[in-house]
Amino acid sequence: MLKQHIKTFLKKFPRHWIVAASAWCSKIITSLVQIVSIRVLLASFGENSYAVYLVVFSLTGWFSLFEFSVGSSLQNFISESRAKKENYEKYLIASLQIITVLFIVSIFLMLIITNPVQDIIFRKFTHISFEEKVSIIFMVGIVSLINALLGIVYKIYYALHKGYIPNMMFAVSSVISMISIVIFNRFSFIHNSLLCALLIFTLPQLIITLIHFLKIFKSFFAKIFKFDFVIIKSLFTRSVKFHGMSVIYMAYIQTDYLVMSQTLSPNEIVTYNIFIRVFMFYLFLYTSMLGAFWPVSTEMYIQQKFEYIKKTIKRNLIYVTLFMIAGTAAVMIFSKFIITILAPGLDIIPVGSLILLFGIYITIKAWQDTFMIFLQSISTLKIFWIYMPFQAFINIFMQYFLSKKYGIEGIVIGLILSIILVSIWVLPLKTYKILNSKT
Repeated sequence: MLKQHIKTFLKKFPRHWIVAASAWCSKIITSLVQIVSIRVLLASFGENSYAVYLVVFSLTGWFSLFEFSVGSSLQNFISESRAKKENYEKYLIASLQIITVLFIVSIFLMLIITNPVQDIIFRKFTHISFEEKVSIIFMVGIVSLINALLGIVYKIYYALHKGYIPNMMFAVSSVISMISIVIFNRFSFIHNSLLCALLIFTLPQLIITLIHFLKIFKSFFAKIFKFDFVIIKSLFTRSVKFHGMSVIYMAYIQTDYLVMSQTLSPNEIVTYNIFIRVFMFYLFLYTSMLGAFWPVSTEMYIQQKFEYIKKTIKRNLIYVTLFMIAGTAAVMIFSKFIITILAPGLDIIPVGSLILLFGIYITIKAWQDTFMIFLQSISTLKIFWIYMPFQAFINIFMQYFLSKKYGIEGIVIGLILSIILVSIWVLPLKTYKILNSKT
């Protein structure tokens, strides 16, 4: 009887909230791993090499661009097909064909860009040999590339309202990485290997993702040479629209460590990393709910439930603002404790103005992401092509020159200004213009 009641409750409970809850659990596990890794890697490498680790690890986001946003395009096509009660297997076959070609092309590109990339980002880090620099960039790039291509399975699960599966995958890979990093720290022959540390935090995810990729696509490998060019064109055309936005967004969100590698000291880079991880934990708790709501939003829009969407957006903005205010206050109060836990022994002094700036940034970024997710869920992408180049330019320009004058605070001010001057008003205007025209 009790079992039946539980099943009935779970069926009535919104699936996207189950997905979000699983993401929160996954993030808690991942954050614990990050705490362990910061302490272990700082003790192993010291500030200088750990700063190199952070800069290189930030490149994994750039390498993920090789996926060409096929996953986002596929997710929307699956959600639209489900809303219309149509079969979506043709899109799965087309996506497999596209990422196969992308893999071949990307390998050649990796061979070409490895040397120029290492020359740029390692310019200030002369304590690493040329051979080690090249091997680090190439190996991390290859693993990140494969991870990105296989990662379309995450989007498939989200489209099927099974986002809790990739969340579990992230949690399991994080636990494996944590166990591996503890073992890694005990053996002196790999104790100072940056490459080994980077692979420890990328390979487990690749292996687990590969297992799920094979599970989903195993029945389609035999059809890989059966091309439906109409479907391939429609999937890839939308992918290009998503990808242009992704490239520009990456230029906005992933330039901080690259800029810091040129303008800040290793101590400042480590300080920035500690506080941005804490605040990004808050943001992830919110964006995981948005990510789970993405396929729901797509289906609601197809079914013309526009008032429901508007109410959800307003409610989310109120809740996330209150949450971020409380989170910033908590960091203010416990800042010394956070530093003691994450970076014991380092000369890091928590500055109230820096923490406040992080709080402002993470709050307005949450507002921005709210409208971004909705517009992406209905494949309204042209607006991103129009405004995002300006935002990326402002961000890079401001970060570079302000960080030279104000250090870490200059980096965060640059992030804030790039949102306030562009997306914080462009995206809400576009969103409500679309919804109001439908009601």
